[in-house]
Amino acid sequence: MLLIRRFSPTDIPQITSVVKRSLGENYPPSLYLTIYNLWQDGFMVAQDDGRIVAFIAAVLSGEKAARVLMLAVHPDHRRRSLGQRLMNELYANSKERGLDTMVLEVRKSNKNAIGFYQRQGFEIFGEIGNFYSNGEDAFKMMKVLQS
Repeated sequence: MLLIRRFSPTDIPQITSVVKRSLGENYPPSLYLTIYNLWQDGFMVAQDDGRIVAFIAAVLSGEKAARVLMLAVHPDHRRRSLGQRLMNELYANSKERGLDTMVLEVRKSNKNAIGFYQRQGFEIFGEIGNFYSNGEDAFKMMKVLQS
C-alpha cells in the first residue's frame, strides 16, 4: 500500500539510498535535516509496503515562491505516477501557504525529467553552467501555480 507522508529525520538512511540509486549523488545527512528544518511541508516521502521509494524536497525561496531541490523515484518504482503524486502534494502545500511560483533545476541531459516537468507546466527560463557535482549544466525551470 502506497502512503505519502511528511519526511521524518528517521527516514534519512532510506532517503540516502533512493538518492544514490536515482540521482547518483551522495549528500551528507545534515543536508536533509537542513531542508526539513527550512520547510517541513515541502519535504514528503512516498512509502510502499513500509519502504521509502520516492521523495520530494523543496524549500521556500521567496515570499511567494518554492524551489524544488530534489525529486527522486527509485528506479524499480518508476512509471507508477509517484513523481506526479508527490508534485501534486507539493502544489497543494504551496497553494495553502499562498505561494504562486515554483522553480527547479534539472540536468540538461535528463530528457525524461525535462519532459516530466514540462508536462507539469514548467518552462525553461535559463541555464546554469557546471551546476552538478560531475560538472554537468542545468536548465532552470519555472511554473506559475494556478489558484
